[in-house]
Amino acid sequence: MRKAVNENPLVQAAIIGVLALLVGVMLLLRMGGSSDSAETAATDPAAATASDPAAATATDPAAASPAGAASADPASGAASSGSSAPAPVPGAETTAFKAGPGLPKEVADAYDQGKAVVLLVVDKDGIDDQELEVMVDELRSHPDAAVFVTEVDDASRYSRITEGVDLDRTPALVVVQPKSLTDGPMPTAVVSYGFRGAGSVRQALKDALYKGPQDLPYYPK
Repeated sequence: MRKAVNENPLVQAAIIGVLALLVGVMLLLRMGGSSDSAETAATDPAAATASDPAAATATDPAAASPAGAASADPASGAASSGSSAPAPVPGAETTAFKAGPGLPKEVADAYDQGKAVVLLVVDKDGIDDQELEVMVDELRSHPDAAVFVTEVDDASRYSRITEGVDLDRTPALVVVQPKSLTDGPMPTAVVSYGFRGAGSVRQALKDALYKGPQDLPYYPK
């Protein structure tokens, strides 16, 4: 047999043809099995879930929605959840500037008494800061002003004021408008940076105490 295969070309061609046929049949069978598996996964959700647990997310609505997630309300068109949004606490707006952390009692009391609160934040090593402190101290004699001076290292005691004006350097002169002139429950303040003369310091307080109209016409020269 081996001699016939080695010496007869016809036998060799027949063997090669049979081998090629077998390879082709095997390829067809393999491709057919892959197509059947894909069709089964597409038409049978249970089979897809068994073969790939992650596929449950795409086919099972309950699996796609985590527990406690908000669901859409068809009637309102809005999302609803198990908990309601926090409601405003009656009277909370009237306690926004009460004494506590970040707001010393003497500052809150001065504001409640209708005074303008003047807060100067200085650097103890700054020459301009020391000179400005002398000028601000002169405002203590004003009957409608309460003056407070603090070094930058202790400014956290007044954080309710400094954070409200985004304090970022010294010297800083912060003037809080009197309660009677404030629109709304929260106080308003103006911050000025750098050295200024005595007239500018007095003007800052004067602006905070101004009671006249705000929309005066401007007449250019």
